[in-house]
Amino acid sequence: KRSQHEKELGTVREVMRTYVQQKDSLKTLNQQIISENIGYRTVVSDQRRQIEAAVEKADELESRVRQGAVITARDIRMVPLSSNDREVSRANRAASLRVDFTLSANQLANPGSRNIYVRIEDPSGYLLTASSGVFEYQGQRLPYSAVREVDYQNQDLPVSVYYKGEGITSGKYKVHIYM
Repeated sequence: KRSQHEKELGTVREVMRTYVQQKDSLKTLNQQIISENIGYRTVVSDQRRQIEAAVEKADELESRVRQGAVITARDIRMVPLSSNDREVSRANRAASLRVDFTLSANQLANPGSRNIYVRIEDPSGYLLTASSGVFEYQGQRLPYSAVREVDYQNQDLPVSVYYKGEGITSGKYKVHIYM
């Protein structure tokens, strides 16, 4: 019995050694996997930072393109006109006003049909309006004095917009142009 018992004990020891070796092997593999996982997390974190930086840069560039696509008006001039559309030198003789300006060429802007809205403030700051029309600008609904549709094709475009209405007096007027 003793020899059989020793034989079984030897078998148990051999099985135990195998289990210890497997445990050591699994521990080594687990440490490698943990190390790889930390490496992958570092790579993913770096990638996220790069993506966030790229998105931020793209937003900044898009904002610059939007700002660059703004069409400016230059050489703005307001002319008083008589009832038969002739220029007059005195405002009290004017039956209408003509606002002349040039839309500047801009290759970044989208070409096509656009509405030009003109707001004219008289010398006392009162907005001249010939109709009850309003337009949307930066989330606000603004009344306008006159409107005209133009076909903008990314080139300088001379424009004249006419205001025909009451309330023309002498003094300094302010003109605001929106598109």
